[in-house]
Amino acid sequence: MRLHRVGAVARKSLSQFRHDKRTLGFVVGMPLLMVIAFGYTFGGQVHDVRTLVVNADLGPMGARLVANLTGDTLSLVSSADPASARSQVEDGQAWAAIWLPQNFSQQLLLRSATLIVFLDGSSPPIVSAVLATVRASAEKALAGAGGAAALSLSPDYVYGSADTRFIDSFAPGVIALAVLMVSTIFSVILIVREKTAGMLERLFSTPLEPLELVLGQAAALSGVAVAQSAVILVAAIALFQVQIAGSVLLVFALILLFAVGNQGLGMVASAAARNELQAVQFIPLVLFPSILLGGIFYPLEAIPGGLRPLAYAVPTTYAADAMRSVMLRGWGVGDIGIDLVALALYALVTMLAATVLIRRQA
Repeated sequence: MRLHRVGAVARKSLSQFRHDKRTLGFVVGMPLLMVIAFGYTFGGQVHDVRTLVVNADLGPMGARLVANLTGDTLSLVSSADPASARSQVEDGQAWAAIWLPQNFSQQLLLRSATLIVFLDGSSPPIVSAVLATVRASAEKALAGAGGAAALSLSPDYVYGSADTRFIDSFAPGVIALAVLMVSTIFSVILIVREKTAGMLERLFSTPLEPLELVLGQAAALSGVAVAQSAVILVAAIALFQVQIAGSVLLVFALILLFAVGNQGLGMVASAAARNELQAVQFIPLVLFPSILLGGIFYPLEAIPGGLRPLAYAVPTTYAADAMRSVMLRGWGVGDIGIDLVALALYALVTMLAATVLIRRQA
């Protein structure tokens, strides 16, 4: 072995960065971006949870308890009656509703008061945060009136139950992440490989249209994404008894729609890449925002307020939310309309952009 030959190979490899500014920027900028993103998102506490308050208490203790619901965990909104509040939780307009009945103060003196909390149990972290905040506020407010021992907290789960596990809310996001990885990565690599091997030039020397190429690639990779998701779904049900309250067919339809959008995005990236090295650089730029901002591992309410608007620019947010709503809440097509529109627009825009960019390379 000759060290000068080893050094020559190392210098040759490093010289590629000097001529490829995009790769050099990726090497320097990506670690910095990861540290900043992880620092601002992971470890955050749930906050700004939209919670309705129905204070029908005729005595003073109801208002006293509500006044002690301070902090930024709950975002309190007054509601007129418990039926309306529960309906809003059922429609997904709020995560929880707190109901203090008319005789709350009187029953509190008799040490038999009940505080009813309507809960959307599809997100265990949010449920835990809501109940912990209510209990802490009750202990503080009722310190001079018999303490929290005089109060019974009665959770009423609109969706899910006290037995809903973290894995139940975690599984839909994992499926969305798996679809994102497979459909995007495969799409990027396949197009770049065909371009660098000269296959695109040969294909476009035939009567093949760019749109036909894009749709053909999308059809092939969509089948792969659905097959992979079926494996994940079956394993989650068989091994971990993950809940599915809604239609399995609707879940697969959402997977397919999301996969088409991801493939279009991958084709757009591959059209701008000159080689496989540049194409691979695109993958973390898609994965990390999806992992950190897509509501996969923790709810959007745990993301700092300044970053939360960015979450709504990440398509994975809508895919994970839609699948979670179908699997845990049992919602149908009409209930996930916003998510469906967002995913459809994502697929339409990325596929059209891929067709235009690939036509330019034809």
